[in-house]
Amino acid sequence: MALDTGFVAAVLEGIEGTLGELIERVETSELQASLDVLQSRVTALRVSIEPPATKLTAVKGHESQQPVEV
Repeated sequence: MALDTGFVAAVLEGIEGTLGELIERVETSELQASLDVLQSRVTALRVSIEPPATKLTAVKGHESQQPVEV
């Protein structure tokens, strides 16, 4: 069973936040740097799989709304 891409992106976003908290609380600068690299990699992965953002816009002359990629 495959996972929804939006779900995976949301989980990765949570991991990013957790790593950010760890970076702030760790005292060793070497460990902070390693965690920062890991956070950057998680961010890059999330961005690469994140589904495109869509928003609903009203089309002039039409009552229905259509999704538009931004």
